[in-house]
Amino acid sequence: MNEEQVWELMVKMHHHTISTPEAEKLNDWIQQNAANRQLAESMSKILRSTDVIHETQKYNTEKAWIQVEKRIAPDLKTKYLTPLVFRWAAAAILTIGFIGIAHWQMNSAPRAIELTSVSTQARELRKIVLPDGTQVWMNAHSSISYPTDFDADSLRVVRFTGEAFFEVTHNPKKPFVVKSGDYHTRVLGTSFNVRLTENEASVMVLSGKVRFSYNEDGMPKSSVDIEKGYQAVANKNHQLVKSGLVNMNTLAWRTGILEFKNETIAHVIKDLSQHYHVSIQSQINEPQEYLFTGTIEQVSVETALETICYSLHLRWKKTPHGYLISNR
Repeated sequence: MNEEQVWELMVKMHHHTISTPEAEKLNDWIQQNAANRQLAESMSKILRSTDVIHETQKYNTEKAWIQVEKRIAPDLKTKYLTPLVFRWAAAAILTIGFIGIAHWQMNSAPRAIELTSVSTQARELRKIVLPDGTQVWMNAHSSISYPTDFDADSLRVVRFTGEAFFEVTHNPKKPFVVKSGDYHTRVLGTSFNVRLTENEASVMVLSGKVRFSYNEDGMPKSSVDIEKGYQAVANKNHQLVKSGLVNMNTLAWRTGILEFKNETIAHVIKDLSQHYHVSIQSQINEPQEYLFTGTIEQVSVETALETICYSLHLRWKKTPHGYLISNR
């Protein structure tokens, strides 16, 4: 893409009028190299710095041009933007600003967007249905906020923290976006599990396709497309790493089912600890020799331990800090 085409897409993204194919095209261009990312960041700064124009009720065209030129840092203008593209960018910004002024004059009392917020407490699971029919299963210690009506915008945007499983109603005209701080998950219609907390950011896709991205100053810094059966996790530098096939047992919080096929006792203990939120330690000689196959379905942690230990000829006991499995 040339600079003029990039500007057009950047303006659309800034004002949430960009289509899904256009957003993907722009994101791909930004991720191509560092120069593209730097230019996009400069364009984004220009757009954010001129948002004040929308708040002006009366304007003079020549003064407005001067105001825009002053707001664009000289080093950005000379280093990244050709004169032609600079004028095109300023024209685009002013045009949008004038449209915003006209809209403000016709609607002097702007309507506030009504939001609904839902939270879950410790050990609380909850299912909700969004205005578009999207179903959300929320794990404990999670919260979500969303508009009471998605019709007012070109995107269906919800803000979320915690862990939840989404079954998104398909609507190609209105992409569905889950935002949690600088992490964005964008889909059209699919099912996926998202975990967005202070300590972890991950997305697991069960159907369809998802674009998972990390943003800084409103610009994508890292993104990855995730297909059915795969997942992506953010490392400590916020780089998104796509990994192999998902471990379905991570969804046991919603299904209540843990399934194992010839899995090592170490793997079984890890999944049990995560599902039941308890500490399970092991004192097993040659643990690699203990392989478990079976299904644990909606039972207590102690019943699960009894089932597994009986099958593998192991022992378990409760301790002050949780549970202990041994072969002694």
